[in-house]
Amino acid sequence: MKLYFLNATFIFFLISCVATPDYYEGYIFTKEKKPLPNIKVCEINKNNCTITDNKGFFKMKKTKSSINDLAISYKNKPLDTIKTVWSNHGERISYSFVEGKKDTIFIDL
Repeated sequence: MKLYFLNATFIFFLISCVATPDYYEGYIFTKEKKPLPNIKVCEINKNNCTITDNKGFFKMKKTKSSINDLAISYKNKPLDTIKTVWSNHGERISYSFVEGKKDTIFIDL
């Protein structure tokens, strides 16, 4: 019984030590592969937004407790939504624009 308790404690410790992502980050380009500055990127259902720089790069602190999709807009006109978490047919979960991955999205303006 003591061994089971130690194993359960060790597994809980390992799970709690897994780092959670702190930021959304990535690049936004045109379909011609030119950076898009001044694109507004917001967490859906949150008041958390940022703007892309001259290189089309954005980095935005995220809420620790959740990962949300990102809404992209330009001059208050919605352009696209970025899915940040997905799974195919119950396989492993994949992430975009989180976990330090500097992903890229191409938009046709």
